[in-house]
Amino acid sequence: MKLGTQNGYILSEQTVICGYSRQIGIYGIATVANALAAQGAKDIAVSVRIEIPTFGYQSRIHGLEKSIRKICKEKEIKLLEMKTGKNPVLKFVQVIVCGMAAVENMEVRKPKAGDALVLMKWPGMEGMLRVTQEREEELKERFSPTFLEQIKSYDAHIFSMEEAKYALEAGAKNLRQIGEGGIFAELYRLSVEEELGVDVELHKITLLQETVEVCEQYHLNPYQMTSAGSFLAVAEDGVTFARKMGMQNIPVSVIGYLTDNNDKIIRNGEEVRYIDRPATDAVFEIFKES
Repeated sequence: MKLGTQNGYILSEQTVICGYSRQIGIYGIATVANALAAQGAKDIAVSVRIEIPTFGYQSRIHGLEKSIRKICKEKEIKLLEMKTGKNPVLKFVQVIVCGMAAVENMEVRKPKAGDALVLMKWPGMEGMLRVTQEREEELKERFSPTFLEQIKSYDAHIFSMEEAKYALEAGAKNLRQIGEGGIFAELYRLSVEEELGVDVELHKITLLQETVEVCEQYHLNPYQMTSAGSFLAVAEDGVTFARKMGMQNIPVSVIGYLTDNNDKIIRNGEEVRYIDRPATDAVFEIFKES
């Protein structure tokens, strides 16, 4: 949400994240902080509410509190308050993160047909990490310790405020974090909000091999999986934008273009399909039998 003021805007973002892992609070903070940074925010503040089922242990709350305080300190995010409690309707731990920031008036350049769609980093990365944390014991039976350590190494890419800053400086017209529902949902939302079509090449949407392996294990669609830390950008000149991002060692790929209609097209070789309305995030599939 954006609220106009005399000198700029007050931005706010909120996310709700559920699971068993003690890391879910960190992903909630990252999701909100990255989304605000993608809109030009610098000094970010958050408030957090942690709720656990009535049968949950108090130690679970303490573990979440500790991890949240630590990451906020490391990332220089102001923690305004943190409330906790038990909720009888919950089956899983739930963390609600609300973030806000003030930004100065910025020049707004509206996307137009012909602008490039650029993927920054990797769709499904956050989802892969969360699935691994929730199902680590099962995955140990299939994958080697080295492979699992490689997955965990991507935790370092979850916070991407600096990448967002570079993208805005490089001329991104519309920068949006790949949130709930994955890259397909983000393309759909972009198309609806800008009243333009999208035409995307599926093979240009780069996935991590680790994401592919984990998703195959649980029959999940990586293109419909949340990915805090990864962005979809609109740029007038995709090649130049990608070159500037490459100079900052940020992985990017020009995946398609905006069009002057409402079609939301995904091309896979000669096959053409249309992006549906955002589906439930694939991460939630692993909780269905819990």
